[in-house]
Amino acid sequence: MRRMMLALAAAAPLLAGCNPYMAAIGVATQTYDAATDPRSLGTQASDTEIEAEIGGKLLASPVPGTSSLSALCRRGVVVLSGVVPRGSDAGYAAVDIARHTNGVRRVETFFVHDQPSKTDDFELASQVKAAFVADGSLVADDVDVRVYAGNVVLVGVVVSDAQARRFVDDAFSVPGVRAVHSYIQVKS
Repeated sequence: MRRMMLALAAAAPLLAGCNPYMAAIGVATQTYDAATDPRSLGTQASDTEIEAEIGGKLLASPVPGTSSLSALCRRGVVVLSGVVPRGSDAGYAAVDIARHTNGVRRVETFFVHDQPSKTDDFELASQVKAAFVADGSLVADDVDVRVYAGNVVLVGVVVSDAQARRFVDDAFSVPGVRAVHSYIQVKS
C-alpha cells in the first residue's frame, strides 16, 4: 500500500501538467478510489496491468479497428466493447489478444456495428454517471460506464446483488438509454 501511494504521489505531477493543486487532487482521488473499491489492492493492480497490456496490444495490432476498442478488467474478467463494423475482424482479433494475456480468466464482449453519434453517447454516459452520483446508496466509481449507440455497458465490482441491480436500474432511468448490458460482478 505504501509503495502504491508513493508511486501515485510521484506520478501525479506528471499527469497533472505540473500544477500542484491538480496533482494533489489527482492523488486524493486515486487514493479514495483505491480505498473504496471492493477489490483488494493486489487485484486492482493486476486488473490495471491487464487493461494496460491489452490496450497496448490493441493499439499495436495490424487489424484495422482494434485500436478504438475498450478493454476493462475486473478480477481477471475482461470486457471488450466498442464499434466493430460488419465484416471486420477487429472483434475476433481483440478477443484473441485478451485471451492470450496473462491473468485473464474470461473474456466478455459487447460490440455494435456502428455508432451514429459519439457526442450523444458521451453525453448519455455522463448522465448515467450523474445518476450514480445522485444515488446516495452507491459509490459511483465502483462501476465504469461505456455507451455505444445508446447501449450502456456497465463494468465493475460491487458488494451485493442489490447494489448491482441498483446500478442497472439507475442507468435505465436515464432518458435515451436503449439497453443496459451489465458486466457487474458481486464480490463473494
